[in-house]
Amino acid sequence: MLYRWLLWLRKPSNNLWVTPTLGALLAIVFALAASLGTHYLEEEIFPPIDRETLASLLDVLASSMLAVSTFSLSIMVSAFASASSSATPRATELVMGDDNTRLAIASFISAFIYAIIARVALDIGYYGANGRFILFISTTLVLAYLVFVLIRWVHTLSRLGRMANTLDKIYQTASRAMLQYRQHPAMDALQIPPDLNPDQEIVVLKSGFLTHINIPPIQKWAEDNHAHVHILARPGDYLLPGQPMLRLFWDHALADDQRPDAEPLHTHLVQANERSFDQDPRFGMIVLSEVAQRALSPAVNDPGTAFNVLALMTALLLDHTEEADGEKEPVYDRVSLIPLKEADLVTQAMDPIARDGAGNIEIALRLQKILSAINTHAPEMAVRTAAAHQARLAYVRARNALPCEEDRLLLQMQRARYFGDDLPEHLEDSSLTAR
Repeated sequence: MLYRWLLWLRKPSNNLWVTPTLGALLAIVFALAASLGTHYLEEEIFPPIDRETLASLLDVLASSMLAVSTFSLSIMVSAFASASSSATPRATELVMGDDNTRLAIASFISAFIYAIIARVALDIGYYGANGRFILFISTTLVLAYLVFVLIRWVHTLSRLGRMANTLDKIYQTASRAMLQYRQHPAMDALQIPPDLNPDQEIVVLKSGFLTHINIPPIQKWAEDNHAHVHILARPGDYLLPGQPMLRLFWDHALADDQRPDAEPLHTHLVQANERSFDQDPRFGMIVLSEVAQRALSPAVNDPGTAFNVLALMTALLLDHTEEADGEKEPVYDRVSLIPLKEADLVTQAMDPIARDGAGNIEIALRLQKILSAINTHAPEMAVRTAAAHQARLAYVRARNALPCEEDRLLLQMQRARYFGDDLPEHLEDSSLTAR
């Protein structure tokens, strides 16, 4: 239950309130702590500060922070809408998680609360002479901090919700998931069950996407009950009620009435209505593909964004492979997990782009080049094979969709250049140049 609660709290849409709440509590403590100077320091040890001066300063701070907070919240909502409409709704969560935005809004709200609390305490005579001086110094520090936050907030506003910023957030999140998969392809469990014939099967109880697998408690259950648990799904798979989910293998034969209760295992397999990036390297590729599909739609007609997406996909599949140390000894020897269908990393991402961009010669040419690079350099053999198949399929689609004969000849030359297909004799000395 704690694991599920932490997952819920990690979602940006569920924890937007956390930082402002903590900031508000800190602001209240900070505002009231100034009175300590009245009780624990000698009287008039500090220069006197006029009450009206402090009141005016706090009034300005409160009114300005209220306006800035309202403005910032409207900007944040606009950025969410922009990411959803221009990129993909799946990117909204990532924009919500922007640290600079959350810190700025929390700072503005906290400063507003600080000013209100300090103003009320000042009016009721809560601060003595020393307290007013400490309050003046602390308010000055708050103003200096707000100047820094405002400057950084202006820089953030210049990027927040823009396509380049959204793509970068998707890429960074997908890159973490991809690196995590390459370092721990079986999530530190085994990849092969101990036997082909399970002693018991556990089925799915409700439909939904499998988003997270919490393996440590599954290992603990298996150790306590002298069993081995084989998991039949990966994060990102869509599950249906009655579908086999777990296979159990007992160390020793047990009668039905002697078998331990396996229902607690369901709590360690988290399902949701939407996929998650955390343990699913395929989802980041799919979200990038959605951005390219929207860019290639007739209403948008932005092939440049599709080019950027293809470059990011290539980087995800080819870069940082040296950081993956290869297969390690499994940590959880009583849990096994089916292997990921690595071909999906290419098929689910590239196929929609090849379909929607079939009539665009630039996209068709770029796909042949990129898929050739993946076919040559990807560390996973299944990814290489899928890239070669996808390149062939993209070529056939584009050849049938391109209306201009010269474009089809260019595509044929590009195909021959990267995949070695034979060219007709009349094209061998052609003046056309493959790109």
